Amino acid sequence: MNTLFLNLVLQGWSQPRSLAMVPAMRLVVRNLFAWRTSRLKGINAVLLVALGVLISPATGTQLFGDDTLSTGPPGQAGLEFFEKRIRPVLIEHCYQCHSSDAEELEGELRLDSRDGLRRGGESGQAVVPGIIETSLLISAIRYEDFEMPPDGKLPEHTIADFVQWIEMGAPDPRDEEQALTEKGGIDAKAGRDFWAFQPLKGVHETKARLLESESWSHNMIDRFVLAKLQENSLEPNLLADRYTLLRRVYLDLIGLPPEPEQIAALIHDDSPDAYEKVVDRLLASPQFGERWGRHWLDLAQYADSVGLEAIFPNRGAWRYRDYVIGALNDDKALDRFFTEQIAGDLLPYNSNAQRAEQIVATQFLTQGPINLVNQFKEQLRMDIVDNQIDKVGRVLLGLTLGCARCHDHKFDPITQTEYYALAGIMHNVQVLDGFRGVSGVFSDWLSLPIPETTGQRVERERLLVIHQQRVSDLEAHIKSKKNELALLEDEHKPFTETKDDPEKTGEELQKKIDKLNEEVKKLEKDRTNLVKANAPLPPVVLAASEPTQPVNARINIRGIATQLGEEIPRGLPRLLALDPLPQVPPTASGRLQLAQWLVHHDNPIVPRVFVNRLWHHLLGTGIVRTVDNFGLQGERPSHPELLDYLADRLVERGWRIKPLIRDIVLSRTYRLSSAYHSNGWSIDPDNRLLWRHRPRRLDGIAIRDSVLKISGDLRTVVGGSTLPPADWQDTAVEQFEVINDISSVRDEVVRRRSIYLPVSRTNQKFKELEPLLPFDFPSPDEITGARQSSTVPTQSLFLMNSPFFQQQARRFSDRLLAWEAEAEEDRINRIYLTAFGRPASPEETRRGLDFVRTVAEDSPDDEKSDSHRAAFAQLCHAILISTEFLIYD
Repeated sequence: MNTLFLNLVLQGWSQPRSLAMVPAMRLVVRNLFAWRTSRLKGINAVLLVALGVLISPATGTQLFGDDTLSTGPPGQAGLEFFEKRIRPVLIEHCYQCHSSDAEELEGELRLDSRDGLRRGGESGQAVVPGIIETSLLISAIRYEDFEMPPDGKLPEHTIADFVQWIEMGAPDPRDEEQALTEKGGIDAKAGRDFWAFQPLKGVHETKARLLESESWSHNMIDRFVLAKLQENSLEPNLLADRYTLLRRVYLDLIGLPPEPEQIAALIHDDSPDAYEKVVDRLLASPQFGERWGRHWLDLAQYADSVGLEAIFPNRGAWRYRDYVIGALNDDKALDRFFTEQIAGDLLPYNSNAQRAEQIVATQFLTQGPINLVNQFKEQLRMDIVDNQIDKVGRVLLGLTLGCARCHDHKFDPITQTEYYALAGIMHNVQVLDGFRGVSGVFSDWLSLPIPETTGQRVERERLLVIHQQRVSDLEAHIKSKKNELALLEDEHKPFTETKDDPEKTGEELQKKIDKLNEEVKKLEKDRTNLVKANAPLPPVVLAASEPTQPVNARINIRGIATQLGEEIPRGLPRLLALDPLPQVPPTASGRLQLAQWLVHHDNPIVPRVFVNRLWHHLLGTGIVRTVDNFGLQGERPSHPELLDYLADRLVERGWRIKPLIRDIVLSRTYRLSSAYHSNGWSIDPDNRLLWRHRPRRLDGIAIRDSVLKISGDLRTVVGGSTLPPADWQDTAVEQFEVINDISSVRDEVVRRRSIYLPVSRTNQKFKELEPLLPFDFPSPDEITGARQSSTVPTQSLFLMNSPFFQQQARRFSDRLLAWEAEAEEDRINRIYLTAFGRPASPEETRRGLDFVRTVAEDSPDDEKSDSHRAAFAQLCHAILISTEFLIYD
């Protein structure tokens, strides 16, 4: 077992400073100490797992009863998963024989209700929640026993969805739906009276309730929070110390920790606006857009590939990523930001650069899971439409509009007719474009050219000349090698004359010929890659476009594209009290009208949803915890008046987010300490009333980026394509050579921020993504407003054994040793400042020095010369994988 991890535990570096180790874990540590001092060679696997739990990034949740990693109602994501991934498959492939409408119920099995699905049929239970092995439905769709559906096996990714669904506990809302149907369903008017659809309450309507005379508050945010606390006999915590606050705001705003010099600057700045100056500098940093852009890409289902079972490169996707980063850095007005992503290609423009940006923005609608090998092309088209409606609904409105594809929404005031009115709008977004390959198996997608500025065109033509010269040079080199090969082959021809002392044997010549053949093959492959992958071609993107003649959509009975009902005119839902409701002109698709309706000044839902997302990212949980669901199945806001105040301020300030973020992080509410106290815990254990700050674990992206920053390895290059040209080839589709086998990215990308690492849809094989995956990196197939924050022992074992973390620890150590320190104690202190954002205590300094000395002394004789460096590397590794580094409060 690695000495590093044991010393980490024995010396207490795995604990949050504010928490004490519980007695049960002290026992584990004592046992490990006995094992360590006795120099035993093995350790029981149970202890290894216990060790993993002890140093788990979310130790606070497991051992200390903290609410650090609470993510809201556990069933919401499961119900959404059912609606998106499971119900449509059951309807399309199973209901004909296994529903109340079947002419003859096969096998006494009904799959159109939760009770019927779990009860099963003649052969037993179809679904046993949480248990794959005894769920007959899984063995049937895998064709292991029964073969269902009988007309053809489901795609592997669909089978994987069913497995994941059962592992989630098989969440299924359909019995609740039946009860609602028997009562007559959701009353549309009553549904529209729900709080989320009501007009915003302005500041003047709520300010009178607040305490005018109190002096604690820094701004209006604090006054709302304090009023709620006092209503519940609670007092807010004291403010966090400057070290804690600086690390918090750096990680929240730019996703990177502060350097020791930046920490010292704040600590020694006695001016009253010292913290405000830090906040303003961070908001102006280009790294702000990189951090907050990733939040938006989680919602947009961003990936650098197209397809599910077969995966192709989406070579223009990076332009959308850079558009998002740039828009956030420029503090583009959100109403414009949203409108460009829905209908940017339909907006007026003043230059080619603006035109290109607006076209690129519409990739919001084209990003998402598209199964290009789906044989049923009409179904594929409607699946794309459904994803677009679902994305607009959940991301901007906080509503699960997609639930109305097969029937009227059971919980929210959305009818099936309104769904297909929206579907008509999205049906006119051109995504597919015929087929790829002579067999017509792969659907092709529409690649739209985007205009270039004069400077961009000149630069591309210059690079094209360089590229053509490189191709010519490579071809000349190949020709030279082929000539050399021809000479050797001539020399290798058999002859009858016998020589006593031949200069070259046939065997030696054959080896040279084989070696040259291999060189020629490699060079020809390099030429192919150079020609196909690196040529500076005119830019194209998979973006939205408008048809010459817009069409309406027809109702898909039960969501099946081949079972058509009446045609529904294109239009907007009647969620809001807008009178008159905007109409879609006959000659327009309706996208522009949809975008204008979303950001209409009388639409209260969109600003409420977005400011709630800001609050979630800054305070750890939203005012509405179900950040993607503001409907009747979502949670109610903990501070409804505060939510309306923030939404009103957003709109009042021209839809700009930086001033609002500034208000939040300057508030005393944001700056509270995370310390525990019994009164707050007994009244509000979930911290919904905000009596303290919520400690949080860094997400995988912030972990990787922070480690690169601390080691000195981070490259701050902004933007550009990062696809690996040699691996991402879609030019040989005739032979169905797709890019499922992905190995690595370009060397220059490895040290860049994680937002620039290419993401492959459903098949994340880039080794550079490995540090992200154990820490709940979101699937690009999902709309993720709130990342999961799981707690599993394997995370700690990964951190201990990851080559990435070991390498970065060595580079962190080398950086420290190269730093000119007056004493070794100063280096220990700098480790703590760099990684934890605070100085080391005298006891921590002593332990650190003891650790380095002990590890160096224990080194084998043949490693003594490098033992000091190795000891510091182990210490740095211990620090980088400790709980205090991974959880920030």
